[in-house]
Amino acid sequence: MAWSGVIYGTLELITLLMILELLQRRRELGYHPLDHPKAPRPLKPSSPVDCPVCRRPHPKPLWGHAYKPGVEPWTRHKSPRGKRKQICTAGHACPNPLCDYWGNTDPTFHALVGNGLRHGIQQLKCQACRKRFSSRWGTALYRLHATAWEAGRILLAVNLGLSMADVQLLFGHSDTTLRLWLNRAGAHAEKVHAHFFRNLQIGHLQFDELYTTLRDKAHDLWVWVAFDPCTKLIPALQLGPRTQDLAQALVHAVCLTLAPGWVPVCTSDGLKLYFYALTAHFGEWIKDSVTGRPRWRVTLELLYGQVSKAYRRRKLAKVERRMQHGELSDLKGALQRLGFTGSINTAFVERLNLTLRQSIAALTRRSWATAQLTPEQEAHLTWWRAWYHFCRSPEGLRQKRETPQSRQGQQTARLYRERTPAMAAGLADHILSVEELLLFPVG
Repeated sequence: MAWSGVIYGTLELITLLMILELLQRRRELGYHPLDHPKAPRPLKPSSPVDCPVCRRPHPKPLWGHAYKPGVEPWTRHKSPRGKRKQICTAGHACPNPLCDYWGNTDPTFHALVGNGLRHGIQQLKCQACRKRFSSRWGTALYRLHATAWEAGRILLAVNLGLSMADVQLLFGHSDTTLRLWLNRAGAHAEKVHAHFFRNLQIGHLQFDELYTTLRDKAHDLWVWVAFDPCTKLIPALQLGPRTQDLAQALVHAVCLTLAPGWVPVCTSDGLKLYFYALTAHFGEWIKDSVTGRPRWRVTLELLYGQVSKAYRRRKLAKVERRMQHGELSDLKGALQRLGFTGSINTAFVERLNLTLRQSIAALTRRSWATAQLTPEQEAHLTWWRAWYHFCRSPEGLRQKRETPQSRQGQQTARLYRERTPAMAAGLADHILSVEELLLFPVG
């Protein structure tokens, strides 16, 4: 028994020495597995059948619908006598579904007039159906007695990186009140996003995901982002696990904002889930000439490239750029026409990730301000996106003025014009204040 133990120990030592010698020779020759990667397997396109969001029925939006047939402007029915209209009712609409002017926001068409003040809040009245309602109907502050300035100041502080505990200490409101206002602002921001982001012609989109977690760390979450480097728009934002269903939901939300038939140039990291989601939404159903059954065909206009990064000892060792759909020359030419270098990269959306971490306390690394629930974090992200689109002016969107704008006193003239992402995309004509965003009626 003793001799057998010695023999086994000797064999193990010899085997270990042989492995060490082999590793030393490979190190001397400069061999590393990252230098000889395996050829990637070709990916198989998906179809809308694989998207769980496409299979759901989507109700049509009721606010801002077309004019009802046979209904004439109210100015043709009203008497020319009486006091002239003094309250601006643009953007507001009658909330009565039985009214002929329901959902119509045109001030020259609908029958809305001012109806006095109540608790300092303007009241409106529909002359057609005699419906009376508050001017805050359809806004984030409906049935709240707080002033728009007070609510806007608190919600702005939330978007500037302060945690809920800091906001509660500064403004004196309870934690329940602050979270209620944030959830209402998030729901309102979702409606504003659906109201404005339609029929867009976005030239380039970059996709990426940002890691976060909840306070109890029950499960990991990822912030899925689609970003337009030209106008700095965020047409789609999702929060959830890193699964194929979330990738499908992200690309589906992007398609809802694009014009019919419009296909942007897409780039992302090496995550394969984006390929299946993009090929499932950019294409058309055709009839197979052999079987006669409908077959999904991905459009040839889709140009999609990936940036795959390999790390060695927490340092970037290798970057591989490859095309997953389309030709590299076509993608390079399309990006150069948009003003980019033409290389496949995700630099802009990665810079947006830093902006997100600096603006939302729950996304800060190693923070005590993590969110407690997923809907709460989702509402905060949605509200931040609306504020980012309409109220924040990034430095990269500034336009140089042909004639400097003079200012009072000894202040230097303004050489640049500040613009928000919504202004760059033609969705707004000025920088909105937080109060204007909260009081924008969307039904």
